[in-house]
Amino acid sequence: MPVLSKAAESSPQGKEQTVGIDDLAVYVPGLYLPLEGEFARSRGIDPGKLIKGIGIERMAVPDAHEDAATMAAMSLLLLMRRSGLQPDRIGKIYVGTESSADEAKAMGTYVIGMLEQVYGRGSFRECGTVEMKAACIATTLALESQSYWLAAEDEDKVGVVIASDVAKYPLASPGEYTQGAGSVSLLLKKNPRLLSLEQVYGHFTRDENDFFRPMGCTTAVVNGKHSNQCYLDAVTGAFDSFAARAARNGIIVPAASECVTDFLDHILFHIPYPRMVEYASAAIFRHDWKGCQRRLKVEAEIGPEPGEGDGKDAAAFQAAQADYARHFARSPQFLEAFAAKVKDTATLSRQIGNIYTGSIYLGLASLLELDRIQTGQRLGFGAYGSGCSALFFSGQVEAQAEDLPGLGLMKRLEERKAITLADYEMLHEGKREKSVVQPEQEFVLEGIDSQGYRHYKFVE
Repeated sequence: MPVLSKAAESSPQGKEQTVGIDDLAVYVPGLYLPLEGEFARSRGIDPGKLIKGIGIERMAVPDAHEDAATMAAMSLLLLMRRSGLQPDRIGKIYVGTESSADEAKAMGTYVIGMLEQVYGRGSFRECGTVEMKAACIATTLALESQSYWLAAEDEDKVGVVIASDVAKYPLASPGEYTQGAGSVSLLLKKNPRLLSLEQVYGHFTRDENDFFRPMGCTTAVVNGKHSNQCYLDAVTGAFDSFAARAARNGIIVPAASECVTDFLDHILFHIPYPRMVEYASAAIFRHDWKGCQRRLKVEAEIGPEPGEGDGKDAAAFQAAQADYARHFARSPQFLEAFAAKVKDTATLSRQIGNIYTGSIYLGLASLLELDRIQTGQRLGFGAYGSGCSALFFSGQVEAQAEDLPGLGLMKRLEERKAITLADYEMLHEGKREKSVVQPEQEFVLEGIDSQGYRHYKFVE
């Protein structure tokens, strides 16, 4: 008799119809910058800080003919070809991005224009599209919104949610080495093959200045340490909201000795850089394990968590909390949970860098690439968007997930071209007109006219 996961044990039986992620496709530019070697030397950074401390080895770099819109169109084209999907089946295309090509025109219309060069003019005319902006949580909010539309849709339509971004910071700035670029397209369907969403969403929002990009600026303003703390606060708040709603809906109802995370086989977080998922998971496990038996084992090794009434002033209490967090993150109990439920989700991000709205779904692609997903498992998603908002939700892996063809991402990443620091800096500053690699079988930004309108074409 097979051993059921906590997810399978707790799932409601007899559901006639579900909504969720049927398939996905990932597009990554064909260029990358190695972070050790020339880059590390030029910035005076110890390579160990980049590879081990931050967790990024290679940074994906868009070529001169690429932008967020071309990458979005490419990931959608890959998805349609992979799934045998025709334009008339797609009811809506939602795009989550913070790399918008226009202040008014939705990126999805550019994407549709590009795809119609392949599938025929007017082939997407009955498809609705909208662009969502909410920093790195935008795509997840688009997924939530579209899942409700799809559940109510009475025709045989599917939805597509696209994440596409170029993470960009000033040259030689503290955030430069966390840059990246890429696009993920998610196919949403009723009775999906990959992941059925449980339609329980926990939210957290407050007004913060941790990360923002003023109008007219091409790079973001980042308040690093503050942003990290906002991330942890928001995701923990969204997790609590999710846990309460999941219990009310009978999705996850832990017994007295159990924790919510016991019912999550994998937990995926937004990945601004791979090391951040360690911080996020430590915050969630530390919070969730309060009152659980394993927390007592942790405290037996590192002592009890500092309390506000311990006679310390605010600064001393904050320092004591930080010190406790470091010890918690080194505890055997946490390291075991992290290795089992979280670590593998950052595999692709180590080779790509941050892709903003799509980084959490690179985590899903990582699990697929590593063959870590099994039927009946429950996946938890902790999305974060600076400014700040977080959303936590869950889904269950369907039996057909094991029949999906591989993504082949590891091979594609190895086939990319390494570029020099000089080429990277010229591309970053928009000073290179000619592409490093001649485009072929892809969408390109052909030019920007005197009105500022962008023109795209498909290169055979």
